[in-house]
Amino acid sequence: MKKLIKLLFTLVVVFTSISIVKAKDYVDLYLFHSDSCPHCQAERNYLNKLEKKYDYLKVHEYEISKYPKLVDKVRKAYEIDNSYVPLTIIGSDYIIGYSQSMNDQFKDLIKSYHDNKGGYNVVQKIIEGKNYKKNFDKNGSIYKGGTSKSVPILGKVDAKSVSLPLIAMIIGFVDGFNPCAMWVLIFLITMLINMKDRKKMWILGVTFIVASALVYLMFMLSWLTIISQVTQTWFKYLIAIVAFVGVFINLKSYFKTRKQEAGCDVTTAKDRKKIINRIQKILAEKKFALAIIGIILLAFSVNLVELACSAGLPVLFIQILKLNSLSVFQYGLYIFIYLFFFMIDDLLVFIICMITLKVKGISNKYTKYSHLIGGIIMLVIGLLMAFKTDWLMFNFK
Repeated sequence: MKKLIKLLFTLVVVFTSISIVKAKDYVDLYLFHSDSCPHCQAERNYLNKLEKKYDYLKVHEYEISKYPKLVDKVRKAYEIDNSYVPLTIIGSDYIIGYSQSMNDQFKDLIKSYHDNKGGYNVVQKIIEGKNYKKNFDKNGSIYKGGTSKSVPILGKVDAKSVSLPLIAMIIGFVDGFNPCAMWVLIFLITMLINMKDRKKMWILGVTFIVASALVYLMFMLSWLTIISQVTQTWFKYLIAIVAFVGVFINLKSYFKTRKQEAGCDVTTAKDRKKIINRIQKILAEKKFALAIIGIILLAFSVNLVELACSAGLPVLFIQILKLNSLSVFQYGLYIFIYLFFFMIDDLLVFIICMITLKVKGISNKYTKYSHLIGGIIMLVIGLLMAFKTDWLMFNFK
């Protein structure tokens, strides 16, 4: 009799356990993230806490650089036309971006799927190579990260898609007036005006400006490659310190030169004399091809020296781009915008001088203010980098 009771008790326990396991409907959450994205790391920490709190939650993490094909298939399935991360997917719903203000949205969506017994797992079917429903039902709202804002008349506007080009324009334009390269351009224009061949004047001047932009392009791409390898969150504070040092240097230079001709603090009077002699020799060269090569080499050497006092702005700009985890095309597009506006002020100065054949007062009137404006920009970016990184990712919640 006792054996029979024990057997019945054992059967009850086994069947009860089986029923409990069956009753537990897991919610699979898929997180597509980048190791260099601070928002991604913040969400990973939060989801780790949720996974411990909800025993029915399973978090699957995929670093986008390691699973590019899967990421493309998932974005195509959900008709996501951007490459922003973090990208979080639960069943038929997705969330782009992360901030602490979205925590309740995550909880609500997770609970909603648990109440609906897991929902329709699209990502798992993609991973397994199985067919999935194109027009699947959505159990909850689709949350898209906090970069969109309602604007009167225009409606809903993505702050990131509007602000990044604007930032590229402003910083690039201000950077273009840096005195280190501007004084060389001004002296070059002074010498070009005395040339009889106007066609050669235009070609040599534009060559100098374009070559200067190429130096910046190589520097910015190199810096982007370097910081792409850095995933530590402390790095943004190091960049903030660089910004504050830049603020001090730029404001000091502004107050030093506001009542006098602006110039480059890096280039000494002796170096300036050597550069002037080089320009004179280049323009005196009878072979035009050699003159162009000389101008290109001059632009490279001058702008490499310039980077010693003006690297702050491009460094901060690249860091802002990196924070937003953009696609290769987007990185290229925003760097191109930056360089275009970097060249615009030089081109404007050059064109005006070539048309009017006058140079007087241009360097003193404009270049010295680049220190003031550059210092203010660095101060703002440095403060945001240190205390409000979300704002540099255009997430204002």
